[in-house]
Amino acid sequence: MRRVIVYQTLEDRDTDLGKLELNGPYPCKWPNTWLGHGYYFWDSFIENAHWWGQEIRNYSNGYIICEAICDFNDSDCCDLVGNTEHLKLFHDTYEFLKQKGLANSKTTVGRIIQYLKEDVKTFKYSATRALGFRSKNFHSKFSFTLPFENGKPAYLDFTPAIQICFYSKTSLNLRGYKIKYPPKYSDDYLV
Repeated sequence: MRRVIVYQTLEDRDTDLGKLELNGPYPCKWPNTWLGHGYYFWDSFIENAHWWGQEIRNYSNGYIICEAICDFNDSDCCDLVGNTEHLKLFHDTYEFLKQKGLANSKTTVGRIIQYLKEDVKTFKYSATRALGFRSKNFHSKFSFTLPFENGKPAYLDFTPAIQICFYSKTSLNLRGYKIKYPPKYSDDYLV
């Protein structure tokens, strides 16, 4: 188990900040959630929370980033980033569903998770961690990359767009939810 800092990006709705922290985290209610319904956070890199607020959502009133801590472990989190056994199981499930005519090229990651959770009830994880390849524009000011070879397309991404979807507010011992950005809302802001 390792301690991980995670970040959630929210629209700044001029909410009572004490209540915002007290009632957080907040669930994603989009119908096309990538990893199912839950509480979405960016893993480790606050740059991705800024990227989401500025370039993807482009909130007209600005955005708030809240920070929390979780105790990450592969027993409670389906890790589709760093656990090759979880990736293989996920791939095998997809191939099985394709053979049964229940999946095709339009099937999404979220649909596979939903199938495992609801249809066969074998998904026992309280969170899922995934990397959204090609979700962040290579030329974004929030992309930090370095090539492996000059003139070749392969590169190392210093701030990969890794998300963790927590299926409850207490998954992976999620705790310490507090405002991190903008600084004027933070506890350690000096006037």
